[in-house]
Amino acid sequence: KIQKRMEMGKAYSIVAVAEGVEVPTKERPATYFAREIETQTGFETRETVLGYIQRGGSPSPYDRILGTLLGGHAARLIHEKKFGRMVARLGNTISDVPLSEVAGKLRLVTPESNLVQQGKRMGISFGVW
Repeated sequence: KIQKRMEMGKAYSIVAVAEGVEVPTKERPATYFAREIETQTGFETRETVLGYIQRGGSPSPYDRILGTLLGGHAARLIHEKKFGRMVARLGNTISDVPLSEVAGKLRLVTPESNLVQQGKRMGISFGVW
């Protein structure tokens, strides 16, 4: 798939690897797969291992509960063989929506939005803004 993306003019691909996946070496899984991808495709690879800090800090109890609720809903969808859906929190309800309704659609955030303004006050860099 990476080769096909490059042939289609895509300049990069993102590959996510679970931290607990077993690999045939003593390397971290991300290191192993980055090397394998580069060896097999010839494309430069870089690995990034996201820790809690890069994800926004240690998870709070609310984060853990929300993750459990979202994961439970996703597992129920799989059990019911309802594929092609995205689990979401809509208001105070855990729900799901068809991927066709959300995939490929941009939800732009303007520089004037409350979210961006608060991020700036906290010292978060947004690049060109």
